[in-house]
Amino acid sequence: MLIEINLLPQSYFKAKRLKKIIVLAVLGVIVVVAVMVGLYTIVLAQLSTLNNEIKKVETRQQEFIKTLNEIDNMKKTKAQVDEYLGVITDLKDRQVLWPLILDSFNKTVPSNIWINALNNKPDAGGVRSFNVVGVGLFKESVADFVSNLNDPAGFFKNASLVSMAEAIINGRASYNFTISFQTIEETKIKPPRQMSIGDVGSTGIYGNNYINVEHGCSISAPDGWKINDKGLSSNVLLVMTKEKRDIKSRFTPLVTVSVEKVTDEKFTAKQMQEINQKKYSNWPGYRKLGEKEFTINGEKVYDLEFNWQTKGTKDKSKALTLRQRQIYHVKKDQGFVITCSDVEDTFSENKDEFGIIFNSFKVKEVGK
Repeated sequence: MLIEINLLPQSYFKAKRLKKIIVLAVLGVIVVVAVMVGLYTIVLAQLSTLNNEIKKVETRQQEFIKTLNEIDNMKKTKAQVDEYLGVITDLKDRQVLWPLILDSFNKTVPSNIWINALNNKPDAGGVRSFNVVGVGLFKESVADFVSNLNDPAGFFKNASLVSMAEAIINGRASYNFTISFQTIEETKIKPPRQMSIGDVGSTGIYGNNYINVEHGCSISAPDGWKINDKGLSSNVLLVMTKEKRDIKSRFTPLVTVSVEKVTDEKFTAKQMQEINQKKYSNWPGYRKLGEKEFTINGEKVYDLEFNWQTKGTKDKSKALTLRQRQIYHVKKDQGFVITCSDVEDTFSENKDEFGIIFNSFKVKEVGK
């Protein structure tokens, strides 16, 4: 067994260990510096990317500022246009103010009333006061006149009978009268606006317009007519009635709109008219007066005009001869029937208004 004897001095080993420690320290410093240089390089790259992003954002910000300025300019232009349109609308309203007042007044006058004088003066609050002097055959007609002027749906209010005296005119007892009334505020006297399906979101009556979203149809009533869509049969959408002005009237003119489901894609308005005509031929006193095809708002329709007899609402023993005109219109899977009704004697007096009503009828395909 050999014995190793270390004859090197102790200082040699200390120097050797110190040398290793120095080498390790230098390597550590090199590694740390390399890591810091790498991190610095990464940070510089990220900073460069961030600066590029900032420049892009600043560029987009300038674009947005430019767009916002354009929007502000558009808003100012729109406000100016709206102001100009308001002035134009106001001027147009003023142009039709007196025609609307006089037309509305004319519609309040019962058939047994004659006007001798109509005077007016402006009052505070944008209203006008009127005095009307006239002659009536019946006291009831004068009362109807006052009632018509006080209709909340009209252009007049505060109507009252100032005086009434019996007089003999052409050998017949009559009544001289004076009635005072006011207009509503002139700013509220405007021509009725006809609305359509796209103007509303739900079915209902909007002023003088009826709009049915489910069936995609709309119709308008002229002044002096009222629309009702409550408590009707399931297929009847509305009943439009003319306000009664004459107590002696035996029938109130009316218009109904009904709808029926159509299953045959090739079903036409003419076929619908023929089916109904066959049904009506069994009615008492039925007599066909005419039929024709024409267009309403670009849509082909077919009509049927006829007379038939029914019992009076007041005196069941007396028969009334009614005249009706029906307009048939088929759109996709729906068939519409507009029926205008009045007694035969006065049907022609309301013919123009019936025409205004059914010419206002519009249908739009549901879902479009």
